[in-house]
Amino acid sequence: MDPATVNSEIVTPVIANPQAAVPMATAPNPALADLQDIIHPDPIGAWPWAIGYWLVLALVIALITLLVIWLRKRAHDFAPKKAAKQLLNQLDKQAPSYISDVNSLLKRTAMSYLSRDAIASLDGEAWATWLDSYLPAPKRQRIGHLLAKRHQPTPLTLAEANELHELAQAWLASKVKLSAPLLNLVQAKGYVQASGDAQAKSQAPIQPADTKQPEAQC
Repeated sequence: MDPATVNSEIVTPVIANPQAAVPMATAPNPALADLQDIIHPDPIGAWPWAIGYWLVLALVIALITLLVIWLRKRAHDFAPKKAAKQLLNQLDKQAPSYISDVNSLLKRTAMSYLSRDAIASLDGEAWATWLDSYLPAPKRQRIGHLLAKRHQPTPLTLAEANELHELAQAWLASKVKLSAPLLNLVQAKGYVQASGDAQAKSQAPIQPADTKQPEAQC
């Protein structure tokens, strides 16, 4: 047998039934012709926001605005004291005018918050009492004694100058809102009360003196 013929018979398969290899076409189902594809809903978008989101956003904006206003007001309120602290650190503690310089610096700072009429006339014990009211309790009853030495020829010692510097710094560091001293009001009330008492005494009826002679004892 020819080798080529043998190889062709091995390689080429013999199909017994050629029609079995061809798939048969199926007829379309009429019931499936009316069906439509599944329609998916549109994805939910982030816009527009719900009313709750708008309320939260408005609240956050309001809080931020109030915070900024408060910080600016706070910075404005403490600006004079902040500048006074810098000037206090520049003063020479060994200078003969150190006490007067500290006293003048405290008064100018106080007049930055209150009227000049309420502060300029304060001196002596009244001025020291008003300053003490804005110092911590352990630091009171000392600044008036030190400021009073500006009228004395003897200068402060280095320890006293350091103490005055510390007291002035503590007063400038106080966060309590300054208020006008009530000394003038107290004096006015005392004067009115004294005048009223004197007027009441002057208008009081005079009690007649007892002129009745004591009866003679038997």
